Amino acid sequence: HRWRVLEELMLNTIRLTVAALTLVCLPAIGQAANNPVKRTEDLVRAFKAVKPIPDDGSDLSASDRKANAASFSGLDAYFDWDTLTSASIDIHKTKFKAAELTEFKTTLKDLIRLVAYPGGGTFFQTAQYKLKAGKEKRKAKRVDVEMFAELPEEDLETTVTYHWQEIGGALRIVDVSFDGASLMKDYRAQFGRIIGKHGVDGLMNKLRKRHKKEKSSGLL
Repeated sequence: HRWRVLEELMLNTIRLTVAALTLVCLPAIGQAANNPVKRTEDLVRAFKAVKPIPDDGSDLSASDRKANAASFSGLDAYFDWDTLTSASIDIHKTKFKAAELTEFKTTLKDLIRLVAYPGGGTFFQTAQYKLKAGKEKRKAKRVDVEMFAELPEEDLETTVTYHWQEIGGALRIVDVSFDGASLMKDYRAQFGRIIGKHGVDGLMNKLRKRHKKEKSSGLL
């Protein structure tokens, strides 16, 4: 149950009003582009401002969807999408045709956004969390920031580790771990099993089906 909750919050495993994004978050990103703890704090604030689908299942208003479009665009700057969409199939790339690989990366990116952005927003609105400031772990080009988080109502406790790497002049997320378990390694294992059993076509069909479902949610 704990893993299902975490994966749905951060992506099945790895959703800022317009004013907040424009006036608060974007300047903060520039000022803290290479400060891993500040960068993580800004990421959390960005997540918390995403507007989720109401609990009663009603549609978001047009203004809320417009705000979410801006929020999603702002959150995109925190992630290294090339790594996040490539690492999960790195040992299987030769099995993909060029068009399939392009579609895979585009679809996976959008699916992560549609699940992780609102899921992260919901999580941080209710969770109690604390960053372990001053205890960042550096290894080669990466720096890890740990966060202890709990959801008392769910009887859930976890340590979330954000794996940052400087890319394009700013720190960007290349992986997220829950209690030491890498989201990218989990994706790699899941996708590898599907490819092994159903081939690339089987994987693409599953991604398309899930993407269609999330796309119809009305977040944007």
